[in-house]
Amino acid sequence: MRHPSIQAILAIFCLGLVSLHAADREAPVRVQGVSAVSRVFKAAVPVFHEMGIEIKVGEECGNTQAITALGNGEIDIALLGRTLTAEDQANYPDKTFELTKIATQTLVIMIPRTVWESGVHALKREQVIELYEGRIDSWKQFGGEERSARFFEPAHGQGVWEIFVTWLYGDVRKAPSVRWDVVPNGAEAQNAVEFHSGGAAVAAVRWADRREVFPLAIIDDSGTAVEATAANVAAGKYPISRPAYVAVGNRPAGNRRKVIEYLLSEKGQALVAGSDLLPVAPAPKP
Repeated sequence: MRHPSIQAILAIFCLGLVSLHAADREAPVRVQGVSAVSRVFKAAVPVFHEMGIEIKVGEECGNTQAITALGNGEIDIALLGRTLTAEDQANYPDKTFELTKIATQTLVIMIPRTVWESGVHALKREQVIELYEGRIDSWKQFGGEERSARFFEPAHGQGVWEIFVTWLYGDVRKAPSVRWDVVPNGAEAQNAVEFHSGGAAVAAVRWADRREVFPLAIIDDSGTAVEATAANVAAGKYPISRPAYVAVGNRPAGNRRKVIEYLLSEKGQALVAGSDLLPVAPAPKP
């Protein structure tokens, strides 16, 4: 009887190791959802790669579409700008969705130093509507000095605009057509306000640096000026904000769990902050 050669035995052994390694290697983690959270994952791709986790970020979409994709098993993590409803769960009774809050998308009305130093520090929602609709000519009407007011509008159909006009009018469909210049992102909104002495714009809270551009507080129904602090956002007092969540179809395991744990870590929350979101409060150390 002829016995296999040493080379043949080694080849079979190596092939077995390769097959075992391939079986152990997890498939890419597929994610999809709203633009604000998608930005976080796109920024985190190199970090996850170093962790040995491959991330595939799908085309940006709305909350309902992301939940549908998750329920149908087309993605592993849904990136959401709202919580899950009873209807969402009822549509997929075989899955137990698990939701994790990783941040909030918090916006402020930004004004330049000139307007701030003239005494305008807070506005009511009705006053912001007047400003947005172009029904005031000067900041003097809001307690400042005689200075022409000009608003720079966020791009329509995107998260910042949707959050802003939903707060103003209750429904994006009720937002009127206005004729302001459009600024596509926070950096350009900051520049527009800084270099226009009577300008105003809406952007993520981090762009109001309090050096040349300042955030206005929002005066609530009781007359209290509420600032966009992490504490006020967490308490639900500051109104121009919405949560940012990740959702999985069942209890997260393997790389899905590692992804969520990283996002809630100190490094992950720093990355969140750099993606125009306000981090969640850090968990207490055991």
